[in-house]
Amino acid sequence: MRSAGIVLAAGSSTRMGRPKQLLPVNGRPLLQLVVEQACAARLDEVLVVLGAQAEEVRARVDMGRARVVVNPDHESGMASSLRCGVAALGKEVARLVVILGDQPTVTSRQIDQLLDLHRSSGLPAAALSFDGLLHPPVVLGRDLWPALSSLEGDVGCRAIIRARPDQVAALPVPDAHRHPVDIDTPQDYERLIGASPEPPA
Repeated sequence: MRSAGIVLAAGSSTRMGRPKQLLPVNGRPLLQLVVEQACAARLDEVLVVLGAQAEEVRARVDMGRARVVVNPDHESGMASSLRCGVAALGKEVARLVVILGDQPTVTSRQIDQLLDLHRSSGLPAAALSFDGLLHPPVVLGRDLWPALSSLEGDVGCRAIIRARPDQVAALPVPDAHRHPVDIDTPQDYERLIGASPEPPA
């Protein structure tokens, strides 16, 4: 079962006020941390969808074995980036893992656990579960891909899995401090680095 990872990193970081893909975390751009974990997982291929400041991000982030796809319609929201990534996958891909580019604490182990759970469960999807809700990263079997075409605006795969909880194998994250957190605002970034934000690299 060929698996592909799609890292969504096309947003314009409006709430952050500067490109969050490039925020320094332990000496590396935030997006690079996510890409490294995706590339270290048991994924047959990894795509990174860029949009806002695509050339600068591409120049400053080591993409490793990942392939970059640029979404020309990124301003319309996450849904278009998700469709852009799916459109770039080959017909041999049976399932995809949607990974948010602003979740720098996601781990390759979590991605691999989701892949294993998806296979063993026989369900169309698998996702992390914490705070009583399903969260990305999300594994979507090809049967669910048509549902992506109905998404509009800044809506992603959360909408799909939360509308179909009976079709999603849940991977519990017991430690609230170890689940991936979206970095959307300066306050989120401060909590991530444990201090005042570092100056731009």
